[in-house]
Amino acid sequence: MVLFALAVPTGPSAAASPDIAPAPGSPQTLVVGGDRNYPPFQYLDEHDEARGFDIELLRAVLEPQGLSLRVELGEWDNALDRLDRGEVDVVPMFMSTERAARFRFSKPYMLRYHVVFGHRDSALVPSLQALVGHRVAVQRAGLAAETLHAMPPGTVDIVEVDIESDALAAVDRGDAEYALVPTGIGLYATARAGMSDIIALGPPLLERQYVFAVPRNRPDLLPIIDAGLDRVRATGERERLYVAATVGQGAVDVGSTPTSIPAMAATILLVALLLAALAWWRFSSGGFLRGHRRPGPDPAELALLSELREAIATGQLGYALQPKLDLRSRRWTGAELLVRWQHPRHGALAPADFVPMAERAGMIGEMTLYMVERAIGLCRQWRDQGRTLSIAVNVSANDLAAPELVGAIITASGDLGSQLLLELTETDVMREPDKVVEAVARLRPCGIRFSIDDFGTGHSSLSSLRLLEADELKIDRSFVTRLLQSPSDQAIVRSTIRLAHELGVHVTAEGIEDDLTLAWLAKAGCDAAQGFALAQPMGPEDFALLLDRGAGPDQSRASS
Repeated sequence: MVLFALAVPTGPSAAASPDIAPAPGSPQTLVVGGDRNYPPFQYLDEHDEARGFDIELLRAVLEPQGLSLRVELGEWDNALDRLDRGEVDVVPMFMSTERAARFRFSKPYMLRYHVVFGHRDSALVPSLQALVGHRVAVQRAGLAAETLHAMPPGTVDIVEVDIESDALAAVDRGDAEYALVPTGIGLYATARAGMSDIIALGPPLLERQYVFAVPRNRPDLLPIIDAGLDRVRATGERERLYVAATVGQGAVDVGSTPTSIPAMAATILLVALLLAALAWWRFSSGGFLRGHRRPGPDPAELALLSELREAIATGQLGYALQPKLDLRSRRWTGAELLVRWQHPRHGALAPADFVPMAERAGMIGEMTLYMVERAIGLCRQWRDQGRTLSIAVNVSANDLAAPELVGAIITASGDLGSQLLLELTETDVMREPDKVVEAVARLRPCGIRFSIDDFGTGHSSLSSLRLLEADELKIDRSFVTRLLQSPSDQAIVRSTIRLAHELGVHVTAEGIEDDLTLAWLAKAGCDAAQGFALAQPMGPEDFALLLDRGAGPDQSRASS
């Protein structure tokens, strides 16, 4: 499975080095290394010509800048060694901690995954831990090999092979029980070799950014590559090249066996649906982990999931701004960014139609980063207009346990972190609280603040308030909607406001639908409010007009 990267974090610092060695190629030519058996990303065809998405993308990145390429593909482990020695200038690869110590990285241009493949009748593999005690085939010097070697010695019997497709062949021959290989590579190889009994047995694993790596002593190449990547992303050339390499017209010849691209298109589509289903299973309650099958999503839902990935990757997912009013100054202080999707066939879809699906499929982190990037873009526009406003983005507390997402948020926020408020939803049990606390500690120095959303409805409201040292809590609309008719709700809201203020925490009430409720909350000491009675969600242009009008709703309406 592949997702074009929206984030732009880089590897180790690319600051200029005083000791820069000359390039292996001429001043106008860069030498590109890689794997000769890695279709459809990089490979030698039957005429020994270098082909594949990585190669064509690099041409599109560098040639408009006056640079030409000399491509020298060979064995993968040799490609890494040659890059280490400075014999080649650029090698496409997965980013990893181990490799970061050896090379420098460009901006990522894709997110890619690995999957465990095995015989059709083998047990499902929901995680890497499930491989303990089994023979697993991996490519020598590949990311999967790095990962398994990092596990405690003796836990996994590692079978190393020279090329990714040989890992699948090892399973087919019985030399290994499983193969851990990149998703697209595994599907391509099994379809081409006719290994119909070898299938994906688990959800996507090892999500990693895919980058161009350069030698440690060539940081001068990174600004050139990054500028080209920005250009091909902005023009859509990256997506066009990917489609041409995977589902375009004509045929792809690998070795001596031609594979028709229409057939590959069908294979890739089936794989996307399979992995979507597996991801769905992984994040659904029960499922295979409890020894029985639950009804999965129908084909329409799987298609919607695939289209959602495409909307995120191509920037087509939309948003609206829910204005936020300070109840003391009666001024608009910012907004909450709400996801919106104008589907090309189904029209406007409510968040309830696709957000829960994204959560179950493990895609919510991608959506979160997408929304953070849009939020920071708006903050930058407001700053240019002389406005200092905060903007809130919803994020699952469990997603903050992913260090990669946290790093991407830090990079995206730049010098505007103080205007970003992450609203942590607490409707699910926090699975890895220690990692979430570590994430908060990483994000706070950037000025990023935290709010507990839907306070009072989750599994551990008070625990979350203490654990995360939140800056704000938001009183859930379920306590606000019937506030004037329910003495118990009034008591709960008053107590919540008092508790929060004693802890130095700001309080916002959401779901305000009438002026009398707004007046009650203001009198009770609530700090801020949002809801339809104040302003409905709107686009950035309408929000700018709202700000131009100055103060929020008339003070007399809320105090009468």
